[in-house]
Amino acid sequence: MENKKPIFNMATSFKKIKKGEVLSETQFYTVEKFQDGKIQLKNDAGAYIVVDKNYYEGQLHSASQHLKEVTLNKTEASAKFLASSGMAITVDFNKQVKEADVVKEIMTAYEGSTPKAVENAVKKAVKSALVGEARTMVGRHNGELNNLGRVSFIDMEEAKDGSKDYDTRTRLVDPRGINWFIVKGIKYTVK
Repeated sequence: MENKKPIFNMATSFKKIKKGEVLSETQFYTVEKFQDGKIQLKNDAGAYIVVDKNYYEGQLHSASQHLKEVTLNKTEASAKFLASSGMAITVDFNKQVKEADVVKEIMTAYEGSTPKAVENAVKKAVKSALVGEARTMVGRHNGELNNLGRVSFIDMEEAKDGSKDYDTRTRLVDPRGINWFIVKGIKYTVK
């Protein structure tokens, strides 16, 4: 398995470590490859670690695997999603509707429609545009709402642009528009 030079943390020194010292970490990993019953993981900083089945099953949570499903109302789902900060999550939600999207839907309804069919086509287009397009992302969030009621979510399926001084994978999620999400082995679906 490939090993890269580790990224050093200036707050800790390997030379100064003492027996009994307490350490902590919060990492988010992407599975890179499998070899000899072990898994190579890559963190956000590009560092690699190799773990075995026991570590994987005992210490890590998958953003996509679930053993149980629970149905919640919108308020409960929003609260549960916000309370799941710092965890690997898959979330499906409806994107914010933009005026240009509504116009596009209506114009598409007019194209190729007979005068009789236009009314039904426009109704269908408006209904579709008001809901917003469904989107599924895998990543994490910090649990804080911005002034518009949205959560900054790091989409870990997107490539990170290291040349920027901010995380280019950041997307906004409105917790009130969630359809379902998976966290800690449970899929929560909005009724």
